[in-house]
Amino acid sequence: MKSPSDMPSLPEALLARDVAVRAIEDGDGPLLAQWHAAFRGAAFLAMGWPQDQVTAMMADQLRLQQIHVAGAYPKADRWLVLAGDVPVGQLLLDRAHADWRLIDLLLAPEARGLGLGSGLMAWIQDAAARAHAASITLDVGFDNAPAQALYRKAGFVEAPSETEIAVAMRWRPG
Repeated sequence: MKSPSDMPSLPEALLARDVAVRAIEDGDGPLLAQWHAAFRGAAFLAMGWPQDQVTAMMADQLRLQQIHVAGAYPKADRWLVLAGDVPVGQLLLDRAHADWRLIDLLLAPEARGLGLGSGLMAWIQDAAARAHAASITLDVGFDNAPAQALYRKAGFVEAPSETEIAVAMRWRPG
Protein backbone atom coordinates (compact mmCIF):
# COMPACT_ATOMS: atom_id res chain seq x y z
CA MET A 1 0.00 0.00 0.00
CA LYS A 2 1.33 3.40 -0.97
CA SER A 3 0.58 6.59 0.89
CA PRO A 4 -1.30 9.62 -0.44
CA SER A 5 2.02 11.46 -0.29
CA ASP A 6 3.23 9.68 -3.44
CA MET A 7 0.24 11.05 -5.36
CA PRO A 8 0.06 14.52 -6.93
CA SER A 9 -1.43 17.28 -4.82
CA LEU A 10 -5.18 17.29 -4.54
CA PRO A 11 -6.92 19.66 -6.97
CA GLU A 12 -7.15 23.30 -5.85
CA ALA A 13 -10.94 23.05 -5.62
CA LEU A 14 -10.56 20.35 -2.95
CA LEU A 15 -7.69 22.04 -1.14
CA ALA A 16 -9.74 25.24 -0.94
CA ARG A 17 -12.38 23.22 0.90
CA ASP A 18 -9.75 21.79 3.29
CA VAL A 19 -10.13 18.27 1.84
CA ALA A 20 -7.39 15.75 2.60
CA VAL A 21 -6.88 11.99 2.55
CA ARG A 22 -5.15 9.77 5.07
CA ALA A 23 -4.74 6.05 5.59
CA ILE A 24 -7.73 4.30 7.15
CA GLU A 25 -7.00 3.34 10.74
CA ASP A 26 -8.52 0.65 12.95
CA GLY A 27 -10.51 3.27 14.86
CA ASP A 28 -12.32 4.24 11.64
CA GLY A 29 -14.17 0.90 11.51
CA PRO A 30 -17.41 1.96 13.22
CA LEU A 31 -17.77 5.00 10.97
CA LEU A 32 -17.11 2.98 7.82
CA ALA A 33 -19.69 0.42 8.98
CA GLN A 34 -22.22 3.20 9.55
CA TRP A 35 -21.67 4.60 6.04
CA HIS A 36 -21.82 1.15 4.48
CA ALA A 37 -25.10 0.36 6.22
CA ALA A 38 -26.63 3.76 5.39
CA PHE A 39 -25.78 3.55 1.70
CA ARG A 40 -26.16 -0.13 0.92
CA GLY A 41 -28.85 -0.96 3.45
CA ALA A 42 -31.33 1.71 2.34
CA ALA A 43 -32.71 -0.43 -0.49
CA PHE A 44 -33.50 -3.29 1.90
CA LEU A 45 -35.20 -0.97 4.36
CA ALA A 46 -37.25 0.45 1.49
CA MET A 47 -38.41 -3.09 0.68
CA GLY A 48 -39.71 -3.43 4.23
CA TRP A 49 -36.96 -5.52 5.78
CA PRO A 50 -36.76 -5.12 9.57
CA GLN A 51 -33.97 -2.80 10.77
CA ASP A 52 -32.29 -5.52 12.89
CA GLN A 53 -32.04 -7.86 9.88
CA VAL A 54 -30.64 -5.11 7.67
CA THR A 55 -28.12 -4.12 10.35
CA ALA A 56 -26.92 -7.72 10.71
CA MET A 57 -26.76 -8.27 6.95
CA MET A 58 -24.82 -5.03 6.37
CA ALA A 59 -22.29 -5.97 9.07
CA ASP A 60 -21.77 -9.36 7.42
CA GLN A 61 -21.59 -7.80 3.95
CA LEU A 62 -18.97 -5.26 5.05
CA ARG A 63 -16.88 -7.97 6.73
CA LEU A 64 -16.99 -10.09 3.57
CA GLN A 65 -16.15 -7.06 1.41
CA GLN A 66 -13.11 -6.32 3.57
CA ILE A 67 -11.95 -9.95 3.32
CA HIS A 68 -12.40 -9.87 -0.47
CA VAL A 69 -10.52 -6.57 -0.87
CA ALA A 70 -7.65 -7.77 1.33
CA GLY A 71 -7.34 -10.98 -0.71
CA ALA A 72 -7.93 -9.62 -4.21
CA TYR A 73 -6.09 -6.30 -3.77
CA PRO A 74 -3.47 -6.81 -1.04
CA LYS A 75 -1.54 -3.67 -2.00
CA ALA A 76 -4.59 -1.41 -2.34
CA ASP A 77 -4.61 2.06 -0.88
CA ARG A 78 -7.25 2.37 1.83
CA TRP A 79 -7.84 6.07 2.48
CA LEU A 80 -10.27 8.11 4.51
CA VAL A 81 -11.39 11.37 2.90
CA LEU A 82 -11.56 14.31 5.29
CA ALA A 83 -13.13 17.77 5.01
CA GLY A 84 -11.24 19.65 7.68
CA ASP A 85 -11.08 17.17 10.54
CA VAL A 86 -14.42 15.57 9.62
CA PRO A 87 -14.38 12.19 7.85
CA VAL A 88 -16.58 12.37 4.74
CA GLY A 89 -15.63 9.36 2.65
CA GLN A 90 -13.67 6.24 1.89
CA LEU A 91 -11.43 5.67 -1.13
CA LEU A 92 -10.04 2.24 -2.00
CA LEU A 93 -7.63 2.28 -4.95
CA ASP A 94 -5.31 -0.42 -6.27
CA ARG A 95 -2.30 1.03 -8.08
CA ALA A 96 -0.25 -2.18 -8.09
CA HIS A 97 -0.68 -2.90 -11.81
CA ALA A 98 -0.70 -1.02 -15.12
CA ASP A 99 -4.50 -1.08 -14.99
CA TRP A 100 -5.43 0.73 -11.79
CA ARG A 101 -8.58 -0.39 -10.03
CA LEU A 102 -10.96 1.96 -8.24
CA ILE A 103 -12.39 -0.50 -5.75
CA ASP A 104 -14.64 1.86 -3.84
CA LEU A 105 -15.39 5.54 -3.60
CA LEU A 106 -18.00 6.06 -0.92
CA LEU A 107 -19.01 9.49 0.29
CA ALA A 108 -21.08 10.05 3.40
CA PRO A 109 -24.67 11.08 2.58
CA GLU A 110 -24.03 14.65 3.76
CA ALA A 111 -20.95 14.92 1.50
CA ARG A 112 -22.67 13.95 -1.75
CA GLY A 113 -23.48 16.47 -4.45
CA LEU A 114 -20.79 18.93 -3.30
CA GLY A 115 -18.20 18.22 -5.98
CA LEU A 116 -15.99 16.06 -3.77
CA GLY A 117 -16.46 12.96 -5.94
CA SER A 118 -15.59 14.89 -9.11
CA GLY A 119 -12.54 16.41 -7.45
CA LEU A 120 -11.33 13.04 -6.19
CA MET A 121 -11.84 11.49 -9.63
CA ALA A 122 -9.82 14.29 -11.25
CA TRP A 123 -7.05 13.67 -8.70
CA ILE A 124 -6.98 9.93 -9.35
CA GLN A 125 -7.00 10.45 -13.12
CA ASP A 126 -4.17 12.99 -12.90
CA ALA A 127 -2.12 10.53 -10.83
CA ALA A 128 -2.83 7.70 -13.28
CA ALA A 129 -1.76 9.82 -16.26
CA ARG A 130 1.44 10.91 -14.49
CA ALA A 131 2.23 7.30 -13.54
CA HIS A 132 1.59 6.14 -17.13
CA ALA A 133 -1.15 3.76 -15.97
CA ALA A 134 -2.83 1.97 -18.86
CA SER A 135 -6.31 2.61 -17.47
CA ILE A 136 -8.53 2.90 -14.43
CA THR A 137 -11.28 0.31 -14.13
CA LEU A 138 -14.22 0.08 -11.76
CA ASP A 139 -17.59 -1.56 -11.22
CA VAL A 140 -20.62 0.47 -10.21
CA GLY A 141 -24.00 -0.90 -9.20
CA PHE A 142 -26.73 -0.88 -11.85
CA ASP A 143 -28.92 0.92 -9.32
CA ASN A 144 -26.36 3.64 -8.52
CA ALA A 145 -27.26 6.25 -11.14
CA PRO A 146 -25.50 9.16 -9.36
CA ALA A 147 -22.17 7.30 -9.32
CA GLN A 148 -22.60 6.19 -12.94
CA ALA A 149 -23.19 9.83 -13.91
CA LEU A 150 -20.08 10.91 -11.98
CA TYR A 151 -17.90 8.36 -13.77
CA ARG A 152 -19.34 9.14 -17.20
CA LYS A 153 -18.75 12.85 -16.60
CA ALA A 154 -15.13 11.95 -15.74
CA GLY A 155 -14.76 10.20 -19.12
CA PHE A 156 -15.32 6.59 -18.12
CA VAL A 157 -17.02 4.35 -20.68
CA GLU A 158 -18.78 1.04 -20.21
CA ALA A 159 -16.70 -2.09 -20.61
CA PRO A 160 -17.66 -5.78 -20.74
CA SER A 161 -18.90 -6.82 -17.31
CA GLU A 162 -18.27 -10.09 -15.51
CA THR A 163 -21.26 -9.61 -13.23
CA GLU A 164 -24.96 -9.04 -13.57
CA ILE A 165 -25.19 -6.60 -10.67
CA ALA A 166 -22.75 -3.93 -11.80
CA VAL A 167 -21.71 -1.84 -14.75
CA ALA A 168 -18.02 -2.22 -15.59
CA MET A 169 -16.34 1.01 -16.65
CA ARG A 170 -12.90 2.02 -17.89
CA TRP A 171 -10.99 5.25 -18.38
CA ARG A 172 -7.77 5.54 -20.35
CA PRO A 173 -5.40 8.50 -20.06
CA GLY A 174 -5.46 10.79 -23.10
